Amino acid sequence: MTTVDKLLLRVLNQSSDQLINVPSRDFKVLKSLGKIVAGSNFITENQGRLLLKILGENSEKFGDLKNEVIEDLKMPTWSKPFRPVDKTKKVYSGICSDGTPLITIEFAFSSTIRKLLHANFKKISGIDQHTNGRIYTADLTEKNIVTVVELLEPYGFEFEGKIYDFYNTIKSWSEIEVKSQFLISNISHTNFQRHITADLGISTPLDDNIINDRSVRYQFFVEKSEKNPENLTEKIAYREKSKVWIDRKQFELADVFTSLLKLKRLPALVIFDYNDHKKCLEELTILNDSLEKNRIFDNIGIYFRLPNDGHGAEFNKFIADHHYNAQLDQTTKIVGVQNGKIPKFFLKNDWKPMSVIAIGNSLKQTKTAAYANCCDLIISYTDSQPIIETRTLWE
Repeated sequence: MTTVDKLLLRVLNQSSDQLINVPSRDFKVLKSLGKIVAGSNFITENQGRLLLKILGENSEKFGDLKNEVIEDLKMPTWSKPFRPVDKTKKVYSGICSDGTPLITIEFAFSSTIRKLLHANFKKISGIDQHTNGRIYTADLTEKNIVTVVELLEPYGFEFEGKIYDFYNTIKSWSEIEVKSQFLISNISHTNFQRHITADLGISTPLDDNIINDRSVRYQFFVEKSEKNPENLTEKIAYREKSKVWIDRKQFELADVFTSLLKLKRLPALVIFDYNDHKKCLEELTILNDSLEKNRIFDNIGIYFRLPNDGHGAEFNKFIADHHYNAQLDQTTKIVGVQNGKIPKFFLKNDWKPMSVIAIGNSLKQTKTAAYANCCDLIISYTDSQPIIETRTLWE
């Protein structure tokens, strides 16, 4: 008597003429299982059941081997034990290479769970799929902990004790009580007052726009207002998250800088689309006009150059003629870089933007986007709404 797996290999080694009547779908499955049994691994018990089913249904179609197949399937045997099924499903805390704490989600391949995670990507900040496809990581935040536990618990995941402890603690909080602690009218801690003063200066009047604008930066709440934003400054100030879209067909770039000045939002980082040299020159000209309309004439640095021919030569000459080559320091008001790259000296400098404007392009997963994330106001100034990264939209 031949074992079923050896019998499968003998069936597959027959000429194509003898297997012509086997349905193509069944034949593909048999070939796939044949590759597994011929390799170092073996099939699982479920795969064994499938193999018996297909062989039994097609036993009359295996040419010279049909009688042997029928006989051997009466009492099937196997040359090796079935391969154990990997049932890994666990969530635990981890640490990134730079020391950042992470949530790690690990599971054996499951199309259902993968689809579930991908459908909820927008709800889980910093989620990333690793190359082996069985591990995902995400930021270790309160919101992520609650989302991941409630999303994966029904699927039989095992959770590290620390993760469950965090989850139970978070769920024990009262949202109203927690938020009330961070209402600006209830915050009396001296560090909060010190940071606000260092940011705005002691003489700056705290009007409603500035108070609402700084709520994202300092993570406080303000009393809900029935007022609808009536102009660009208010629309920026009343944003709910750091990333916003401003429709360049409706607002001039000069209007954007006027609003930034009113909100005490300089210095600003301006990001150009480097790939189109003509567009770069046009955007630089528009930037120059916008700055001059707002009486910003000095402490401006454009920290990249184009190839010195055609539009690139004009771009480089424009920078030289307008003295847009200020050394980066705490007095620099406007900084220009190309999308996708950040000069190395930025990483060793204390200069940080109070606002970021991506002109004519949207920030994707690049070094520029990673650097810009240090800022609580990131503006996509484009003709059309970015699809992914912007959540608060001003049209």
